[in-house]
Amino acid sequence: MKKTPIKHLYWLSMISIIFVLMCSIAGIITLIIKHNECIILFGDLFGSLFLLVFVVIFTIMFICSIRKITIMVKDIKLLRNKEYISITAKVLSFKKNEDPESGVQINDRPIVLRLDTGEILELSINDEVMIGETYKFNYLRHSKIAEVVEKINDKR
Repeated sequence: MKKTPIKHLYWLSMISIIFVLMCSIAGIITLIIKHNECIILFGDLFGSLFLLVFVVIFTIMFICSIRKITIMVKDIKLLRNKEYISITAKVLSFKKNEDPESGVQINDRPIVLRLDTGEILELSINDEVMIGETYKFNYLRHSKIAEVVEKINDKR
């Protein structure tokens, strides 16, 4: 079982989200600057429709990025102070269990059951975990970015 520290996964996620934010800003600016060329190239109706569709797409990307960055910023102090929430939980399933076309299993978003409270959480990890197994996790409160500390062997 590979172990990816929370710190690495946090910063990788933050860089990815900032990249999407920058792409959305660049896209909106480019469309604003080049709107006349789009209308000339595609005509009045299709050019306007083209601009509208892409402005909406880039705006949605921008808003989602800002929301995600806001959540992640709340965890910076917790990350620096290593104030993680430690839980023992059983993996119930995965957010994306199987890609229907390729059959590839994507195990980065496990749905876990906290054994102490019965709460069900969706964590974001980069570790290999198996459905039905019990693990000790550390995670950040707001972003739910987690690491596997150890696998718990059930003696039952």
